[in-house]
Amino acid sequence: MSWLAAVPVMLVAVFWVLGPGLLVALASGLRGIVAWGTAPLLSVGIVSMSAVAAGELGVRWGAHVPGVASVLLAGVALGGRYLVRRWRGAPVTDPRPPDGRFAAVAATAGMVVAVVLGWISSVGGMGRPDAVSQSFDVNFHYNAVARILDTGDASSLDVGRLVSAADSAFYPSAWHGMVSLVAPYAGVPGVVTGSNMTVLAVVLVVWPLSCLLLVRQVVGRSAGAALATPVISLGFVAFPWTLVTYGALWPNLIGVSLMPAVLAMVVTFACRARHSTLERGGAVVLAGVGLATLGLSHPNAVFGLAVVALCPMLWALAAFVRARVRRPTWTRAFTALAATVAAVAMTGAVAWLMFRSELLAGVRSYTWDPVETWPQGLLSVATNSPNGNSEAWAISILVVVGAVVAVRRTGWLTATYVITGLLYVIAASSSSSFWTGVWYNDSPRLAAMVPITAVPLAVLGVLALAGLIRRAIAASPETGWLRHPRPAVLVALGVAALVLFSGGLYQNSHTDQLASIYRYPADALLEPGQEEFLERAGEMLPADAVVAQNPWAGNAMLWALTDRRVLFPHLTGVWTPEQEMIAWHLRDAATDPAVCAALAATDVRYAITGPPTLWSWNPLSGGFPGLDGLDTAPGFERMAGDAQRGLYRITACDPTTAIGS
Repeated sequence: MSWLAAVPVMLVAVFWVLGPGLLVALASGLRGIVAWGTAPLLSVGIVSMSAVAAGELGVRWGAHVPGVASVLLAGVALGGRYLVRRWRGAPVTDPRPPDGRFAAVAATAGMVVAVVLGWISSVGGMGRPDAVSQSFDVNFHYNAVARILDTGDASSLDVGRLVSAADSAFYPSAWHGMVSLVAPYAGVPGVVTGSNMTVLAVVLVVWPLSCLLLVRQVVGRSAGAALATPVISLGFVAFPWTLVTYGALWPNLIGVSLMPAVLAMVVTFACRARHSTLERGGAVVLAGVGLATLGLSHPNAVFGLAVVALCPMLWALAAFVRARVRRPTWTRAFTALAATVAAVAMTGAVAWLMFRSELLAGVRSYTWDPVETWPQGLLSVATNSPNGNSEAWAISILVVVGAVVAVRRTGWLTATYVITGLLYVIAASSSSSFWTGVWYNDSPRLAAMVPITAVPLAVLGVLALAGLIRRAIAASPETGWLRHPRPAVLVALGVAALVLFSGGLYQNSHTDQLASIYRYPADALLEPGQEEFLERAGEMLPADAVVAQNPWAGNAMLWALTDRRVLFPHLTGVWTPEQEMIAWHLRDAATDPAVCAALAATDVRYAITGPPTLWSWNPLSGGFPGLDGLDTAPGFERMAGDAQRGLYRITACDPTTAIGS
């Protein structure tokens, strides 16, 4: 598929990450940046929650489910607004634009620049829009989408059954539900192309808009901030670019991309956002919706929100208590004490869940080799170059300037940036830690949280430097008619200089990050020519075929590429006894009746063989010896390929050849 042909698919992905949420946001009375910034959060929430509801009600999943849900919610929002207006009396309208006179134009310009720069990086890094991500977790994510399309169930209570024999297996499937709405319009292979275009929709649209909302609530009405934020948001390699390729952690990617929007709701409630058009009650409702959406996206995002929301909540609590202590009465003292006790209790409960509960013990048990020392890790945070990436000096200087500026006005922002940076340093310099366990002690996951506050700090840095330049120009008698330039114009010039002197906002670094998985992987999931072989195999197989294969040989991609179901859809899983029997003894089907019984129970009539490709050194790749040597085993008819990599029809259990016939 060409990139030009992929544009309509990309637009479908953009529609689903924006359309449902924007409809509900506008019906709720939100306008301007707040409406557009909350749209992705609401869209992902509508898709993921309606998927759960549809699964429980037995309704087959499809575009009609979130479509109807969004219309119903918009109707409820309109009705709620009407009742509120009646209760309050005649509404007071503000004739001014919600974000200032030029903010809408500035935000649009910033988004256009961000999309263009990000698209160029993506085209160079991916190579083609239907390129397969050659990474560990893609089998699961691709095949989860394929399973949704086959079964019509996108519920987070069901998707985990892809790799589990349990009747109900929870796995947060917001990502897979979104892709399943795009894949039917992506041609063949729809799952792969749909996944790539959804990735780009999240990177180029969801993340910049989410950051734009956070900056709007922190900075207030500012055309300069609206212009700078989308562009700067794509300048950090730790996020979003690393999570596109690492893993690939796509559910984590969509979760983290929504975190700034939920944090914006916390800031609106706790810190009285500047010039906010969103009331605190509405922020509480949206924060609740956001928390549920993050939970259905990826639990890491929920734990991350607990970290980034801590400081603004503490700042708000301190201000609340201080205001009541200054003029104490029994009532004011009681409310201050009650708020403090409630905050301590809530923080303690969340901390116990994250750091002590048995529920997350398995997650906290992961270990990794250290990648940096403490001094190296601190330098990586300061230069925005975690996990061995190149230093981003220009944008790092802006972050430092912004951190200094924020200490006086929004100190929680600087404090949160320091905390997230320290969490990365702890994970990168140790194999495991009490503090980083809920993120699998995985430094890239923690590095991805740093830009959540680094983006608004960098924007504050741009605004501060533009302000200094403006004052310097105004103080100079030689500037003539240029003595009072508009701040937004200076910010625009600053952003242009940043893009120019950073090589297109570090495009080479971002392109290389994508290419390391899509074009030049160190460990390939699919060997050269294997994708074409699987596509040819899919054409030879009936539509209802179930194929036994070793997933470590890349053959699990058969399902995503051709819609022919495989027996082992991921590299690891909790397999049934029948699956275990086939994995270990398939080649003995002609002599072992138990194998034929397992084949009958799983509807397997075909097999694909091949040597392990991805991580062939891993002992788990040898856990499928029953699929070796089928070319010499009795009861297998080769349909395509050769002795090393072939497609076989299993004849050992046919009535005319089965044991005892």
